[in-house]
Amino acid sequence: MGVRLFGLVFVVVTLAGCASVRPQAQPLSQIQNQVSDIQQRVDEQEKEIVDLKYEVKELSSKSDMARTVTLEESELDPVKKTSISKSASGADKVIKVAASAADVQKALKGAGLYDGNIDGKIGSKTRSAIMEFQKQHNLKADGVIGQKTWNELKQYIAE
Repeated sequence: MGVRLFGLVFVVVTLAGCASVRPQAQPLSQIQNQVSDIQQRVDEQEKEIVDLKYEVKELSSKSDMARTVTLEESELDPVKKTSISKSASGADKVIKVAASAADVQKALKGAGLYDGNIDGKIGSKTRSAIMEFQKQHNLKADGVIGQKTWNELKQYIAE
């Protein structure tokens, strides 16, 4: 009888302990409310992301417009007599390949044709050096870095 009583007490204590440790199940409506709240927060964050993407696009557009510089009256296109524009560095009109203005300047310096600062800006010294390089390499001396000019010029980038 003592063993049976001990076994019965053991089972009751064990079951009581399990019942107190086991978390109570939440009602289905409470879980649905939590899911609904989470979904609402996700929707709000997605809207915020869309708004931020639009704002970045708008700021980028404004930045590009700010970099566009209208040239002075003295720099009018002599043939068309109209104002032309260029980016602040001028590279978009001169470099037609995947190369930066700084890389072009480094290569021209390596070729011994450019002694200016490597500033990443296409100025008169850089343009003159490009045309001189093109003349020396029997390329069309138009001052534009196209694929043929770049293939010749990139060899001179100092490593």
